[in-house]
Amino acid sequence: MPLGIRTLEIGGTPAELGRRHGQVLAAEIRQLRRGLLDYLARLSMYAGALPLFVLLQCLARRFWPYVPAPLREELAGVAAGAGVGLSSILLLNVVDDLANNSPRCSALAVGESYTADGAYLAGRNLDYPVFTELLRRLQTLFLLEPHRGQALASLAWPGYVGVCTGLNRAGVALAQLAAMSRVRTLRGVPAALRFRRALEAGATVGEVAAAVASLPGTIGNNLLLCSPGEAAVLELSARRVAVRYPQAGLLTVTNHYQSPEMLPLKGQFPAPPPFSVLAATQFTEDYSRSRDARLRELAAARNDLGPEDLQLLLSAEGLANAGTAVCAVFAPARRRLWIARGEAAPVNHGPFAEVRLWT
Repeated sequence: MPLGIRTLEIGGTPAELGRRHGQVLAAEIRQLRRGLLDYLARLSMYAGALPLFVLLQCLARRFWPYVPAPLREELAGVAAGAGVGLSSILLLNVVDDLANNSPRCSALAVGESYTADGAYLAGRNLDYPVFTELLRRLQTLFLLEPHRGQALASLAWPGYVGVCTGLNRAGVALAQLAAMSRVRTLRGVPAALRFRRALEAGATVGEVAAAVASLPGTIGNNLLLCSPGEAAVLELSARRVAVRYPQAGLLTVTNHYQSPEMLPLKGQFPAPPPFSVLAATQFTEDYSRSRDARLRELAAARNDLGPEDLQLLLSAEGLANAGTAVCAVFAPARRRLWIARGEAAPVNHGPFAEVRLWT
């Protein structure tokens, strides 16, 4: 377990994956559920947490018919293994689809003339306005060997079946970022579950992108995909996809649409949620654009970028912030992943643990 990273290696059928996940991480799953309940209790000082929690569970169940059958089996297995209600497990997996209030993430892919050997590297910061300390502390690296599809590594949390930061054995890395879209629906595959299915299905950036596009979505997302020889950003609304490619080996992405065909679908950036660790100015399109410009500025200063350079770049002022609970760097050609292990947000300021996958 490199530098104390909680790691769970499991394989088998969807039900077997889920049950083992739930059994091993039952205590941590309950901690996440308690964290959500405590937050809801702060929101409703007089009514208590339970009415809001039940309402959110009811909304989460609206997604259930659209969850692919293998993932329904896996979610049910997690619930059974942990001894936690299925509605609670489902809610943990669809909070982003219900709230969609995390417009501060940053990511990039660099290759060709930007790296010493021309192979692409990728890096991402994942920022949350609330639960930051809990997410940092409970971060878990899942090494999954499903009985069908690509093996994959997913950097997530106990109870979380979807993928928002991952790499499959074929060498395709994925980073999910929120995008503000005016088109949202409960009638689609929740974002991280959609991306899990796609990462299992594809051996190339194009195949993963096609798998994403084949499934109906729920909210806006910018999805960075990167393999040793190519990279792309999928700009997603619930029903539309646009693709951006690197310019001379550089591709940057934050939380606003950049493709002309997606601009009519652009939505308003949200106000900060109650008790946010971040300022209101960090919930704006201007902040998203400034981070994108900062990524391009820092990447353009070098032409021999390596994994350690991306680690430093993502920790720079204007990118890392008080909500940065996850920072990861990928070298898809080498099947390696570096995970920031800071003891407080932004986690970038701590050491990075190197994980060698499938060697």
